[in-house]
Amino acid sequence: MSTRSLINLISPFTLGLCVIFAGRLSAQDTRKVTEPHFPKPCVTLDAQLSAPGGALSDDDERNLDTERIQSAINHCKKGHAVKLRAAGGHNVFLAAPLYLKSGVTLLIDANTALFASRNPHDYDVIPRSCGVVDEHGHGCKPFILADHAPNAAIMGDGVIDGRGGAKLLGQDVSWWDLAHTAKVTDKSQNCTRILIVRESDNFILYRTTLRNSPNFHVSVEKSNGFTAWGVKIDTPRTARNTDGIDPSSSTNVSILYSYIRAGDDDVAIKAGKSGPSSHITIAHDHFYSGHGMSIGSETSGGVSAVRVSDLTIDGADNGIRIKSDRSRGGLVEDVSYDNVCMRNVRNPIVLTPLYTTFSGDLLPVYRNIILKNVHSLTTGPLTIAGLDDKHKLEATFDNVVVDGLQPTDVRASHAAITVGPMLGNLVPSGDDLTVMQDPSSRPGTPVACDGRFVDFPVNPTAPVSANVAPTPDNTLYVAADGTGDFYSVQRAVDAAPADGATILISPGVYREVVSITKPNIRMRSNDPDALKTEIIFGKSAGTSGGTLHSATVEVRADNFFAENLTFANDWNATHRQLPAGSQALAVFVIGDKAVFKNMRLLGNQDTVYVGSRNCGPDGQPCIPTRQYFSHCYIAGNVDFIFGDSKAVFDHCEIHNTPHSEGFVTAQSKHYPDEDSGFVFSHCKLTADPGVTGVWLGRPWRPYAKVIFLSTEMGDHIVPAGWREWHPGETHSIETVYYAEFNSTGAGARSGERDPHTKLLTAAEAAQYDTKTFLNGWDPEENDAR
Repeated sequence: MSTRSLINLISPFTLGLCVIFAGRLSAQDTRKVTEPHFPKPCVTLDAQLSAPGGALSDDDERNLDTERIQSAINHCKKGHAVKLRAAGGHNVFLAAPLYLKSGVTLLIDANTALFASRNPHDYDVIPRSCGVVDEHGHGCKPFILADHAPNAAIMGDGVIDGRGGAKLLGQDVSWWDLAHTAKVTDKSQNCTRILIVRESDNFILYRTTLRNSPNFHVSVEKSNGFTAWGVKIDTPRTARNTDGIDPSSSTNVSILYSYIRAGDDDVAIKAGKSGPSSHITIAHDHFYSGHGMSIGSETSGGVSAVRVSDLTIDGADNGIRIKSDRSRGGLVEDVSYDNVCMRNVRNPIVLTPLYTTFSGDLLPVYRNIILKNVHSLTTGPLTIAGLDDKHKLEATFDNVVVDGLQPTDVRASHAAITVGPMLGNLVPSGDDLTVMQDPSSRPGTPVACDGRFVDFPVNPTAPVSANVAPTPDNTLYVAADGTGDFYSVQRAVDAAPADGATILISPGVYREVVSITKPNIRMRSNDPDALKTEIIFGKSAGTSGGTLHSATVEVRADNFFAENLTFANDWNATHRQLPAGSQALAVFVIGDKAVFKNMRLLGNQDTVYVGSRNCGPDGQPCIPTRQYFSHCYIAGNVDFIFGDSKAVFDHCEIHNTPHSEGFVTAQSKHYPDEDSGFVFSHCKLTADPGVTGVWLGRPWRPYAKVIFLSTEMGDHIVPAGWREWHPGETHSIETVYYAEFNSTGAGARSGERDPHTKLLTAAEAAQYDTKTFLNGWDPEENDAR
C-alpha cells in the first residue's frame, strides 16, 4: 500500500447533493462581512501602572482601574470608543469585571495591556464562589461581559491578559492550578473567563490579542451577528478548558484571519437548550495547539449552515471534529470543510456521536457533512461514525488525504458511504457500513500545504505578564462525561507511550473491552468506592471464539497496576448460564508483576484468569508470571479463579453467586516443577443467601497448587473442601497440592477435608509469605511506583 492514502467518500443520498452543493455559498454567515475599523474615541485613558518582568507590585495589585474604565464606558456615546493607551513608562491597566455598553467600543492601543485582577472574589457570583474547586461550578463572573449590548466591540492592537498562570491573591495556586485540581479530583472548577458576549447582536472583536485566560477566552451566547477579525488568542496547551472562541446558540458568526492556540477547543460551535447555531463562517484562520475545529458537544439545539475554509491546524490534538452524545445531541447538518491543511495533529478527523457514554433521548444525528480538499501531512486515526443503523452518518469525503494512513487507522461504523477511486485503494470497514463504488469520481490531487503553515504571530511590543504554564501532566484522564482527555479507557491505553503511562479514570460506566499490551500501565480511580467506576462488557466463550478471548479486560504486558475499579462481564445478566459456551471472563492476565488493589472483579463462570506465558505442548516449560490481589472483591460461581500463574490474594472477599455446584478455584499447574500456584491469605469466603455446595477448588491440570492461609470460610463450603476435576474419569486429585493453615468459620472443617489436603504448620505456612512465594517480588513496591 502507498504511504499516502486518499479517502474519497461520497454520500449515497445523491438526490440531495445538488441542493447541498448549490446552496453552499449562501449558507454561510448571511451578512456581508468586511474588515472593521477603529471608531473615534470619546475619551482616552492613560495607563498608570507598569509590570516590570510581567508582575505588578503588591501595592499596584490593589490599585485597580475598574472604576475609571467603567465610568468612561457608561458615559461614552454610541459609535465611539473608550481608548486605553500607554503613557510615559506606564503601559498596564488593572481591572475587576467590566461591563460593555451598547454601541461602545473598548479600544486597547498598541503597546498596552489590560490585566485581569488576581483577586478571585472580584468575580464572585455569590460570596466566596469563585476561585475554588467544588461540586457545582459556575461560581464566577466573566472579566468582560457584553449582556444585551448590541453593536458593542473590543478592538485594538493591545492585549487583554486573563493572568491564568499567576497565583491568586491570598492563595498559593493559579486559576490553571484550580482547573487541573478539578480534573484530577473529578470536581468542578470556578474560574473566570475573559469575555462573554450574551444576547449582544453584531459584536465585533478586532485585532486584539487575548491571552492567558483562566477558562474560555470568548463565549458567544444567543447572539445574531458576531465578527472576530485578525484576533490572536494565546494560552499554553497545558492550561485546561481554555477554549478559544465558542459560539453557542448564535447565528451569523464569522471568525476570520485569526490565530488561535489554546489548551482546549480552538473553536467549538455549540447549540443547547437556548437554541440553534447556524450560518457560521470560519475562514482564513490558523490554529495551533488545542483541540482543533470542533462542533459540540452540546448540539441539542441543532447546528447547521457552517462553512470552514482556508484553515491550517498545526500541532493540535484534534483536527476536524464533531462530537456529541445521547445526553446532549441533536441534528448537525449542512456543514462543509474546504481547503484545510493539517500537520502534527493526533486525530485528524473525528466524527463521533459517542463523545461520552451518557444515556438519554437527545440523539446526535450528522448528515450532509462535506469534507473537500483536506490534507493532513502526518498520520493519525480517523473516526467516522453514526449513532446506530437508524441514525447513520451521511458525509461526503472529496479529495481528503491523510499521509501514511493505514486501513487499521480508519474506525468507521453506522454510515452509508460511496467510495470512488482512491490512492492506495483504501476502503473503510466497520459495523453497519454501506460501501458503494462511485464510478464517476476520480482521484484528486492532494491540497498543497507548502508555505501555508506560519509561526504564531506573537505581539512583540505588548507588555508581558508573569504566568507559569502548567507542567505537562503525563497522566491520561478518562471521563465518561467527556471532561477528560478521553471518554474511552481503550483510547487512553492506545494513546499511552510504548513504555507505559498512568491512566486516571473518573467515576462512570465504560462499556468496552480493554486490552493492555504495553508495560507499566497504571489504571486507577480517585474515588475509593470501586463500584462507582466500572469497565464492563458482555462477551462469552461462545461468542468470542473461546474462554480466553472473552475477557472484558485483558492484560498481556508486565507491571500492570489497577486500583479502585470494577472489571465486570455481564454476559450472564442477559443469557442463561449453560455448561458450554457461557464462560465469560472479567479479566485475563498473563502479564508479570500485575497488582490489583481495592478492585471488584465480577462474573460467574471463569471470572479471573491468571496464567503463565508461552506454555508449549508436551510439557514444555512455561514462563511464570506473578500477580497480587489486595483487598479485592471477586465474584463468580464455577472455576472463577483459574489459571497457572503464581498469584496471591491478600485480604480479599471471594464471593460465590448462585449455581447448582460451585468451585472457587481451578488451578492448572501442568507438571511437578512448574513454578505455579495460588495463595489466599487472610481472605473471606462468602456467598449469596441460599448458596451451598461450593468447593474450594478442583484441579484443571494434574499438579494444581492452592493454599489458603488464615481464611474465614462460610458455611457454603463443602466439608471435604476439594474435589476431583471429573470424578471417576480423571485422577488429578492424587497429584495436587491443596493446603490450608488456620482456616476459620463454619466452612473450616479441617477434620472432614479430603484426605489429599495438607494441613500446614506455622513453619510450613511461612514459605507462602507474599514476597517469598512471589520469588522476591514485593508488590508494595509496584504500588508505590
